[in-house]
Amino acid sequence: MNSEYFFAQDQAGSLQRVHVVRHSGTPHEGGANAKRSAAYALDDGRPLRRIDNDTFQILDTGALVTLVRD
Repeated sequence: MNSEYFFAQDQAGSLQRVHVVRHSGTPHEGGANAKRSAAYALDDGRPLRRIDNDTFQILDTGALVTLVRD
């Protein structure tokens, strides 16, 4: 994983490190103009789905984590 990350807090109050695995706009094999959305994962590799600007869902459990701003 690359070194870009931020922190999010789960419903129990625990901080989770969220890695930016792929930035939005990265082209893929689907064609010259096809763009992928950003991809995110926790430290343990579990993938996340972005719900809105501050909320992410852990795909395997459905749990939500919220972005922690400085």
